[in-house]
Amino acid sequence: MSRNLPIRTYVDCTLNSRDEVFSFIADLVSEKPTDVNQVIKQLEQREELGSTMIAEHVLLPHIESPYARQSEIIFIRLAEPIRNWDETTKDIQLLIVISLLENESVQLKKDIARFTRTLADEEFVQRLITMSEQDILRTVNQN
Repeated sequence: MSRNLPIRTYVDCTLNSRDEVFSFIADLVSEKPTDVNQVIKQLEQREELGSTMIAEHVLLPHIESPYARQSEIIFIRLAEPIRNWDETTKDIQLLIVISLLENESVQLKKDIARFTRTLADEEFVQRLITMSEQDILRTVNQN
């Protein structure tokens, strides 16, 4: 069943640290340039709650924010792995970012939740690391 989730993909991104990734994400999702620092702060606060690692080499940073431009899923595949994300998280190759508006519709939240359940399949997640942009879009909206 196709859901046509709001998805963006970025491949071969040259980002070398958690800080660079968070800045990149904040630039992508922020409603206004003045909101970027607030989004970075939210991402950092989420990380403080616990690891967002969902599989080897894959993180799922996520926020629900009044500063987001829209609710969406963003795939960021790195050109080179981030060797040291933090003291325990190593060799990150793919980030699957979920950015939700604070007052998003129940239906879109359900659709995104349905997508996140597909991430329980480790083989599927590992395939996402090497899929083309077109294959990611097609696969996510078909699952």
